[in-house]
Amino acid sequence: MRFAYSPLNIAILTALASQTYANESQISEEIKTNTVSMTPIEVEVKAKQEVGKTVYTKEDLEKTPNSSKNITDFLKVNPNVQFSREQRSADSQAELRPSEISINGAQSYRNKFVINGVNTTNNLDPLASGNSYSGKLDGGSQGIALNTDLICKLELIDSNVSAAYGEFTGGVVNAETCAPNTEIGQVHGSVTYDYTESDWNRYHVKTDADKALFEGDSTQSNQKEYTRQGISANVYSKLSEVYGINLYASQRSSELPVYSGLPSPDIIKQKKLNTNIGATLFANTNSDTSIKLGFSLGDLENNSYAEKRRNSYSTTNNESALIFAEIAKVYQWGKLNQKLNYQNIDNSRVNEADIGINWLYAAGSKDWNNTEKVWEAASSADIDLKQSTVNYEIDSVFNTFKLAGTQHQISTGFAYHYDDVQWERTKDFSTFYGVTSGNAKNLYDLEGGQCQINDPLCDENTTAPFINNKVPTVFQGQYFKKGSLYRAGEFNKKYQQASIYVEDDIRWNNIRARLGLRADYDESNNHLNFAPRTNISYKPFSNDTLTLVSGWNRYYSAPTYMTDLRQSLSDLNFEVTRADQNSQWIESESSGSQDTRKKNLKTPYADEFVIGLSSEFKNAYFALKWVNRQYKDEISRNKTSIPHNGFNFSYEYGNSGYGENDTVTFELETLEPLEFLGTQHNLGLAVNYTDSYRSTPDYTENLTEEDLYKLISYDGKIMHFGDKPASNYNQPITARFTWDIGFNAVPVKISNFFSYKDTYKQVLTASSADKVIHDGVKIDTYTLQDVKPRFSWDMRTTYDWKISKDYSAILGLTINNITNRNNLYVSGSKLYSEIGRQFIADITFKF
Repeated sequence: MRFAYSPLNIAILTALASQTYANESQISEEIKTNTVSMTPIEVEVKAKQEVGKTVYTKEDLEKTPNSSKNITDFLKVNPNVQFSREQRSADSQAELRPSEISINGAQSYRNKFVINGVNTTNNLDPLASGNSYSGKLDGGSQGIALNTDLICKLELIDSNVSAAYGEFTGGVVNAETCAPNTEIGQVHGSVTYDYTESDWNRYHVKTDADKALFEGDSTQSNQKEYTRQGISANVYSKLSEVYGINLYASQRSSELPVYSGLPSPDIIKQKKLNTNIGATLFANTNSDTSIKLGFSLGDLENNSYAEKRRNSYSTTNNESALIFAEIAKVYQWGKLNQKLNYQNIDNSRVNEADIGINWLYAAGSKDWNNTEKVWEAASSADIDLKQSTVNYEIDSVFNTFKLAGTQHQISTGFAYHYDDVQWERTKDFSTFYGVTSGNAKNLYDLEGGQCQINDPLCDENTTAPFINNKVPTVFQGQYFKKGSLYRAGEFNKKYQQASIYVEDDIRWNNIRARLGLRADYDESNNHLNFAPRTNISYKPFSNDTLTLVSGWNRYYSAPTYMTDLRQSLSDLNFEVTRADQNSQWIESESSGSQDTRKKNLKTPYADEFVIGLSSEFKNAYFALKWVNRQYKDEISRNKTSIPHNGFNFSYEYGNSGYGENDTVTFELETLEPLEFLGTQHNLGLAVNYTDSYRSTPDYTENLTEEDLYKLISYDGKIMHFGDKPASNYNQPITARFTWDIGFNAVPVKISNFFSYKDTYKQVLTASSADKVIHDGVKIDTYTLQDVKPRFSWDMRTTYDWKISKDYSAILGLTINNITNRNNLYVSGSKLYSEIGRQFIADITFKF
């Protein structure tokens, strides 16, 4: 595809090129003169490095190539974060939903996301996806898809996590919006606009799967034509000595001209939107008291159509709202911090129709698609999932005291958490599927008869020939005698959670130990869980030249509420039948084999052992860390031999899942920029080795207890099925290298991000004829296919154009995969290509 030279792109490239001809002395003088003319947002000073925790500043967020402008995509820079192998897929570049991530081998929905001190994790049904009439709805683990343009501080805690945090088995991601630090009465801020489109991309059509995907028309599953853009704004001011305020908003959008597969309209403009709005009020009533009040609203909207399916329009909205209040006060004995917040996550889907029908092709009526079967109306029911939460937290940090030659600082905290969760099918939904696997099961021959007037489930036109039970057949008209009815209904439950923790930060000579204990009560599973936390460090030289770190910790996960609600859905399922086209419909309860009940579940947990070392020597920081995680009592969907609803089997949620992960991480970076011929250079290297296995991927998998322990042949080795390596989020070796360049004479910055992912082995299941014989018995065999290494060089460059004393513009250009390398990944059993070279232009106006 050609590169589209839009006016915006030409302007940015011209501005970047112009710095070559700039008068260096004049620019330098302007920089000196205007350095303090604009007071920026208050940004955290670069935090001191700590094994297990990484803090990113506003500058880090702005300079890193991040075309998606969301938190998890930015975290590609962190070596402890694993992404799905499909993260950079060429066919999904119009998506606005944040990528799912795994931290130290945890399931992707077991991380904790916190925004301005409020837990925004989606615990309802984070794995639900696709179009479903049975009750599923696209979710995702993040309750709010916050734009990184609105963030001033981002913190990732991946290991040795304090007892102050609970409800996770992966990691904790803390995001904070900005706080004002301006002259009293002055208003400052910034507005950012970014743009890209499919013509600014390069696509590789190399494999057979690529050709099948990209040689056809643009569809929802093949987003080869799109326009993506976004705008965001931050306004901040210190109103007085006491009060300050920060206002922020953003909206990102993607538009896709999707081919419908229908005669009219042949192209449908699909749109995706992600909107964030918020405000925070800061008050320092005196030197000992600070107050923070605020709110944040979000809406991730997706409009979609089912290809070649008439009247199939639907809209999905993931709406979120949070209101928070925080007060911190210093007393003679220490510091007391209290938080009270409310959060609401509302995921809903609305369809154009309340019925889904599968007809046989009939010229003159059922002929909008030239295939044996034609589809009509909705492919999913109207669903509404809500999670409303009220949370109160109180934390105390006591003054340090000495005891027997040691220094102690004790922290304690209590939290109360109230959840009101709800699932609702907002209106009745019916499905009538006529031909399944070549058999007309619910659809019948009208035999030249007549339909009742306005009967939407009867058609008098002769069908095209089709295969019915291996016999060529033609219907003289067609009508339905049987279908499924999913009644409107609502289920909701209320849960309470409470936690308490105590932690002692102990210092003795060169040793520092943080010893803590956390207790969590989870009403969903009716369990009281105790989680010990330890973090011990030793500095043999009494400084940062060498620090040895170790820790043993236990983390309990948050509840997944859909395991409670799912067992109630079958009460709304019915079957509708009629004797012929002239008879009345009769309803009867439907017995489904997919019903899932919940037995007494344990709370999933992870045991962690950490050992590592770090060093600051001259201008370099070095760290080496090994994290071992044992995952136990993971929730699984198990197939049992217990009869139910006329079936000789049934399903129930249990704690059959388990897993283990080893992560070794090496990091090396400069502490201060390296000066070279009028330029400054910051360098960073991170290498990661991961070995992970998981018995069951998640709570949607159908397995029996016996399945986990049956023997298989895996890459020539005999092992239990549950002990095979994880199929995703398990890239064995990765390397990341960052190189940031600044110039003394010109206001240009260049940030490079190099990513290398080593060869990995994709699991393939052998055919039944290739099964291995072990102890006289044939066992399932899994062979491995090597996927070549993946390398990507992403770059972001900016030019700071000083317009006047109080105004400036930053022109930016991001180029992903500069070398246009054809990186391959496996989805299912097929090889696909990642996106090739990609351009994103942006401009920021500061005042």
